[in-house]
Amino acid sequence: MSISINASELVGKNVKDENEKEIGKIVSFLIDSSGQPREALVETVQGQLTRYPLDHLDMTKGEVIAISEVAKKIEALTEQLPKIRKKRNILDKLVANKVIPSGIYENLCKEFDKALKEMRNEAQILLESVDKQVKAQDEQLKTLQLARAFLEIEHGIGTLNDETYQQSIMTILREVKNTQQIKLSLLRAKDRIADALLEEKEEVKPEPAEEEKGETSEASIEGKNEITTQSKESKQTLTVRVTEG
Repeated sequence: MSISINASELVGKNVKDENEKEIGKIVSFLIDSSGQPREALVETVQGQLTRYPLDHLDMTKGEVIAISEVAKKIEALTEQLPKIRKKRNILDKLVANKVIPSGIYENLCKEFDKALKEMRNEAQILLESVDKQVKAQDEQLKTLQLARAFLEIEHGIGTLNDETYQQSIMTILREVKNTQQIKLSLLRAKDRIADALLEEKEEVKPEPAEEEKGETSEASIEGKNEITTQSKESKQTLTVRVTEG
């Protein structure tokens, strides 16, 4: 989000997370020495005041969505990694076509390769972080299943009245749905990182040189001639006559 926003229009707006769960509402903004808003002050549904950097808030869908730190890093990684890789490939072509001298090529290669290495390391760290969060959601689902089992048992034997049972079940089912949405979002994020790394590993096999192609063709022709000769020879079989004694 740009810092040139009309911040006063956002005061009082509801803020949701990436899974459409309500976080709270914007109560004010924190400004820098030039008077520009830099962070939103959000009152959460629990009544706490939390600060959100403006670049972590998204309004593209007409709502204020708070983007997590991990999601922000994944977004930057999946956008920048392919760009750096393409620039690196273009650099190889430039030096091959003698558009740039080898000295400049080597210096730029070091910079691009360093950036790519850092991004790959960042991607691995993000994958590990996402894996931990996925496991946490799995544990939360197990907890909710145990909680529901208790309610079902107690309601079944008649120690829990219908109204209390229904209210508690609805709360648990809501949380199950929310947990599943978070897990799905994490798995999608993991796929995005994995795809970016997979593209990094994929290499196009180089075309064989013209001489190699010629040799291959000649070898293929010779091989075919040999096979044909053998086929002709195999057809020259002996005729055996059987006579009655």
